[in-house]
Amino acid sequence: MAAVQSDIAYEFSSGVDGNRTVTMTVRGRIDIGNAQQLLGQMLAQVARDTRRVALDLSGVSYFDSGGGAVLIALRERLAEAGAQMELVRATPAIEGFLSLVDQDAVLQPHTRSELHESLTGKIGEETLFALGGLRAIAVFTGELMLGLSDAVRHPSRLRWRELWRYMERTGLDGLPIVSLISFLMGLITAFQAAVQLTQFGADIFVANLVGLSMVRELGPLMTAIIAAGRSGAAFAAEIGTMKVSEEVDALTTMGFDRTRFLVTPKVIALVVMLPCLTVCADLIGIIGGMTVAVAGLGLPVQVYLRQTRIALTVWDVYSGLIKSVAFAFLVAGVGCLRGFQAQGGAESVGRITTSAIVAGIFLIIVADAVFTVLFHYW
Repeated sequence: MAAVQSDIAYEFSSGVDGNRTVTMTVRGRIDIGNAQQLLGQMLAQVARDTRRVALDLSGVSYFDSGGGAVLIALRERLAEAGAQMELVRATPAIEGFLSLVDQDAVLQPHTRSELHESLTGKIGEETLFALGGLRAIAVFTGELMLGLSDAVRHPSRLRWRELWRYMERTGLDGLPIVSLISFLMGLITAFQAAVQLTQFGADIFVANLVGLSMVRELGPLMTAIIAAGRSGAAFAAEIGTMKVSEEVDALTTMGFDRTRFLVTPKVIALVVMLPCLTVCADLIGIIGGMTVAVAGLGLPVQVYLRQTRIALTVWDVYSGLIKSVAFAFLVAGVGCLRGFQAQGGAESVGRITTSAIVAGIFLIIVADAVFTVLFHYW
């Protein structure tokens, strides 16, 4: 029996019998500080013809992740040499620690085929997830259409008190920020136009550019983006909180249609109020452009307004309102759908709220591009 005395809190000894078995005994502390030294001492006692290593750890007073690393590394080195390691005696603490570690999984090498299968499985999972999302969108769209048609055929079933409350939140409460953004957009557009048009003595056409850009594009687009950040996020957070607290399940258990009870008032409120906000945004944006024209270019107010009236047509106004109605459906629908997809806890509510904003803005931009192409060829 050979013994080795360590200077860092453990004692190590080993012996060899006639069956090519090495018996190793460790007492004291095995921690991350002395793990590397202990592993070196263990490997030094293993000869080439060793076929089995028996470990006795019954005298170990402290064992942490460093000890676990020693055992796993020793087992791996022995396996490479054609030997095996056996833990013959150990304390309950060590046995409990090792039971939490899947040593086979740690030592299992990743082959090329396994990586390929993992990648294939990941692609399959993502495909199934995307198909499930499309199915959820189709189901929700059908439920929403049924809820809206029921509200039209049976107005008395609509939750009017909730409808007025949502109209106030989405419309009146959002008017200040919409007005400020629209005024600044008209101001910026007029400044940028004046820089170029002044060179050709065409200051009066600032009214044309500001009026058309606000009514056709900037008014509906900026109002919808603001609504996505305010109303879409609010709808997602409200329904998501109800979903994780099981209030939605309670409504279903009591026989209420969740879409007609929770979604229909929100969608109708935003569809009604977003065109109203768009009209206000158009007017205030034109006023912002007029401020630059009057104060910076010296154009009379009457001249600016007359030129704006000449440049705009009824179809220009209607096209912006058509866009705003479509944007309202997208923002409200995405917000409510994301709310129903919440699961877990508060973290999930925050995640789906962010997703509702991002998805809402993305769909608004896509829809605006589609409308622009359609109106161009109409």
